[in-house]
Amino acid sequence: MKNIFDISGKRILITGGARGIGFSLAKMLAEQGARIFIADVLDDLGSRSVKEIHGGNHLYFHLDITNEASVQNLINDIAHLHGGVDIALNCAGIAVFSPAFEMSYADFSKTLEINLNGAFLLSKYLALYMTKNNVAGKIIHLASVSSYVANPNYAAYSSSKAGLSQLVKVLAREWAEKNITVNAIGPAITPTLLTKEIFKDKNWEAKSLSQIPMGRFGTPEDLLGAVLLLASPAGSYITGQTLFVDGGRTLV
Repeated sequence: MKNIFDISGKRILITGGARGIGFSLAKMLAEQGARIFIADVLDDLGSRSVKEIHGGNHLYFHLDITNEASVQNLINDIAHLHGGVDIALNCAGIAVFSPAFEMSYADFSKTLEINLNGAFLLSKYLALYMTKNNVAGKIIHLASVSSYVANPNYAAYSSSKAGLSQLVKVLAREWAEKNITVNAIGPAITPTLLTKEIFKDKNWEAKSLSQIPMGRFGTPEDLLGAVLLLASPAGSYITGQTLFVDGGRTLV
């Protein structure tokens, strides 16, 4: 029987892939036989990280996901020089945690600019490329349980991720007839470089863990199955969804 989860030979663009969840997934997807294009604003780190991925045919590109020209140039360069993109996994994002009274408007705006506006730009230009080249593409965004649950100090982050989940629905509706699926994955809080500061607060850590019915924090490895489902032929009839991979966090 054919392996419906097979992604071997697929060209996968991973934005925000220089570190954290994006980089972990890049390594795991390469082990499944995919060719990986990492795109990030962290050029030195990204250039080093791509060399650590299994296989020798993976590439790093500079990308400022909030800059329209940067996004356009990235898609054009990959299309013209490296054959194009079959699957995109958008892991670019920031997290600013602060009481709303203390949060600056600049931090709030920057969070939405990267997490939401950047996701729109990337999706738009990927879909234009896919439509023009008759690619049955798959676009996957990294959302969060914070798109669904409300936590104190998350005004910026939760707003950006809730907006992202709704954006996914709208784009999926618009592009379904073009054979482009758009989905998101919603992990619970995961220990990474992005979240290391809040994990220093042991009271916060204990409270957060108590809200996860499975009794442990997630890992990037926990996300691989969901990514493979949405990226492979197995997920070809799934679109507009945010798939929570959260140990039951959204049940609380």
